[in-house]
Amino acid sequence: MNKSKELAKNTIILTIGKICTQFVSFMLLPLYTALLNPEEFGVVDLFNTYVNLLVPLFNWQFENGLFRYLIDVRTDKNKVRRLFSTVFITNLFQIVISCVIYVIVQRFISSEYRIFLLIDIVLSIIQCTLLQFPRGLGENIKFAFSSFLSASSAVFFNIIFIAGFGMGAYGMFFSIVIAKLISIAYLSISNKIWMYLSFKLFDKECFKELCKYSFPLIPNSFSWWVVGASDRTIVSAFLGIAVNGVYSVANKFSSILVIFYNIFNMSWTETVSLHINDEDNEQFMEQTINSIFNLFSCLIIGVIACMPFVFPIMVNRQYDDAYYQIPILMVSILFQIVVGLYSVIYVALKKSVEIAKTSFYAAVINVVVDVLFVRFIGLYAASISTLVAYVTMAVYRYFHVKKYVNIPLKSSTIVFTTIIATITVATYYYRNWVMCLISLIIVVIYSFLVNIELIKRIMNTLFSHIKKRRNG
Repeated sequence: MNKSKELAKNTIILTIGKICTQFVSFMLLPLYTALLNPEEFGVVDLFNTYVNLLVPLFNWQFENGLFRYLIDVRTDKNKVRRLFSTVFITNLFQIVISCVIYVIVQRFISSEYRIFLLIDIVLSIIQCTLLQFPRGLGENIKFAFSSFLSASSAVFFNIIFIAGFGMGAYGMFFSIVIAKLISIAYLSISNKIWMYLSFKLFDKECFKELCKYSFPLIPNSFSWWVVGASDRTIVSAFLGIAVNGVYSVANKFSSILVIFYNIFNMSWTETVSLHINDEDNEQFMEQTINSIFNLFSCLIIGVIACMPFVFPIMVNRQYDDAYYQIPILMVSILFQIVVGLYSVIYVALKKSVEIAKTSFYAAVINVVVDVLFVRFIGLYAASISTLVAYVTMAVYRYFHVKKYVNIPLKSSTIVFTTIIATITVATYYYRNWVMCLISLIIVVIYSFLVNIELIKRIMNTLFSHIKKRRNG
């Protein structure tokens, strides 16, 4: 199987596991915004933000080390058992540390939901390892189904607890816990972890190697948290939790595209790691990066063009202020995608220190811009600081990665994308329906023309597959 087909296959498998439930979850946004007030929505979002910060600090990013090293030893069962046992036993120690720290600090946490913070962290430590284990072995179907199971369970129980029992924020927290327990149970059984786990197989040398690779990813994860989520803390502190609820709704639309990209990025990371030393690696990566940039830039601009028509239908009026943040956050996502496209090269070369360093710069910029301007421009400071941080990181990594491989974005693509995006954002804020409709038509035509080669390749692959099925 060539690299393109391998990448496409893995992406399709991972997409199936995510797309259906994430779409349903997104379509339930009217339900959430109708039944949860901004403060309830804001506190759940804030807790999820803290979990995303704390899990990498407590599990030391060992799940990423597990995935990367499994790629190299996936055909050697003894090495796989030693690697998994070392990571999982370390996880148990990490969980004990988490519980001890919680007991010490919980008295300083005033929220009535604080116990969910500990439960979520503990479950996430185990779930992260069990998710990356089949992925590292190339068994992406298990990974995809587990993701589907977790997301669909969360959606199902949200409907039961929020709409059925009116449990508000408690309902969302209980849904998260149950969904993760279901995911862990499935992964434990499907992976047959009892066949790989042995306390006798804990390996000190393996542990040291994992620490060497994974520890630099902790500040990197923290930096990503700062760039992507510290805004919630600053907004809650300066403007209130209710305003954070509004900001959370604004992020829902951009987060859908992040989910789609992250699905691709998982298979992209695996493919680049496997083939980084191939002779044609630069040509393959350049073609792929330019194609994916075209695709996602058009999707992002397309979402902005659709929002004037979609937002009033999807979102309750008490969240109207979220409308003005969406384009800024959408453009931020485009630069985040550029960062991701080039970051896999660092992963493939195991240069985790470089990943952490560049992320740190962006984190500092994000916080400084946010704190300096939040009192003057309010909620705009959060979205603008995110945009500035991602632009900085994208530009830095784009040029820095040339030390290892030369993979340029086409200048014509950058120019035309900038022009179309500017027109679309301008009509978005002007809020004239006729102009917004014209803008949408322009975006659709442009998107088709820019991605015509990608569309042809996809259609040829589909027709070829159908033809083989008929002849077979």
